[in-house]
Amino acid sequence: MISKEIETFEQMIHMDIRKLQFNINKSKFKPKNLTPSEYKGYIQLKQDHDLVIKSADKGGGVVVLDREQYHQEAMRLLSDQSTYQILNTDPTNSIKELFSEFLQKGKDKGILNDREFKYLKVDHPRIPVFYHLPKLHKNNINPPGRPIVSGINSVSCKISEYIDHLLQPLVVKTSAYLKDTITVLHLLQDLTWEEGFLMATCDVSSLYTIISHEAGCEAVEFFLRQADVFVDEQVDFILKGIRLILHNNYFWYHDTYYLQTHGTAMGTRFAPSYANLFMAHWENSAVWTGHGWGSSLVLYKCYIDDILIIWKGTKVQLEDFISHLNHNPLGIKLEYNISCEQVNFLDLNLYVKEGHIETSTH
Repeated sequence: MISKEIETFEQMIHMDIRKLQFNINKSKFKPKNLTPSEYKGYIQLKQDHDLVIKSADKGGGVVVLDREQYHQEAMRLLSDQSTYQILNTDPTNSIKELFSEFLQKGKDKGILNDREFKYLKVDHPRIPVFYHLPKLHKNNINPPGRPIVSGINSVSCKISEYIDHLLQPLVVKTSAYLKDTITVLHLLQDLTWEEGFLMATCDVSSLYTIISHEAGCEAVEFFLRQADVFVDEQVDFILKGIRLILHNNYFWYHDTYYLQTHGTAMGTRFAPSYANLFMAHWENSAVWTGHGWGSSLVLYKCYIDDILIIWKGTKVQLEDFISHLNHNPLGIKLEYNISCEQVNFLDLNLYVKEGHIETSTH
């Protein structure tokens, strides 16, 4: 757990940043790395309330969107009644009570000590806010959005952080786990490209919203018990905490309160770990167990919803393997690209040169 001293230090830094931002806004601050014409454009963009400026979902770019276009995509996402439900009132107080009761039970059972209890309890929660990041890699004219709920200082933020702290060690031990781009580079450095090899990248469509609460919690429980370091009461407490967050994942957008009824939103702290364990649990049966792919599957690695495959065999055989993966009861659907020359994975361009896979920034 993060100490109270670190938390206090973090709060002091945030206060200093807010003061700095206030002073910058009040002064005639001009960035030194902009030319006069660039600075003029910066001011015009800042003052144009008909535009929305967001980071691209992938690649680190900046996207400038018409506000109405951005709003229409948000409403398209939120109109999915199988995932989102409109609420008539602000549920913050009632949900806060549920989380307080949960933490008190954890303290009473000795699962949480006094310091942990105080840290995890949010007395003055903020209302989570919905936004989306444009997927330019899908469509650079009308990019679909990746839904995100910003839960900073929300009623569930500390508990989500606590759960993530417990799940992360389980995630890194899963068979297909990829930490980051650097890990990919190290893996490819040791791989010799042979004739008959193929590369494939797969993207799980809408991973965060397809995970049913039952399937996600089943996966987490499997890895918690497999780790053999948690007593039954701890496992039960962690699973109850996850379900509490999932069933009370509410947020605000455009003067309306919503509840997410299916899946978990990007934005809550434990979501990547939760999604990783869901994928790993599925891969245990779909990829690694008893399907005879071993001689062909040179490499299979997964970064949350992005999969990299190196395959020894024909394109038809690889397509059969991916088709096998796509036939599952969990709603997992892989969009894929196969090539013997080059593919894009995460922020890398992978290409074959002189018997090795070389990379460049994508």
